[in-house]
Amino acid sequence: MKKTMSILIGSLMLLAALVIPVLHSAMAKPAPAEHPEYRDAIENLRRARKHLEGALDDGYGHRDRAMRAIDESIRQCEEAVRVLH
Repeated sequence: MKKTMSILIGSLMLLAALVIPVLHSAMAKPAPAEHPEYRDAIENLRRARKHLEGALDDGYGHRDRAMRAIDESIRQCEEAVRVLH
């Protein structure tokens, strides 16, 4: 009886040792692979830049400054995606 109880307890402990890591990984949140917020922001910034490129008036230099700011914003978002990946 004592031997059977020891085998049962040992088997349960082994089972728990095998199941706990599987449960833990199943419950963990997977990291987003593509960072959709940054990708969407980059896409929208590129679209905004194209709109400014097509503008008939330069807004007394404001269009060029806005385009440089957009370029820098795109660079920062791309860097964030690289760092997060």
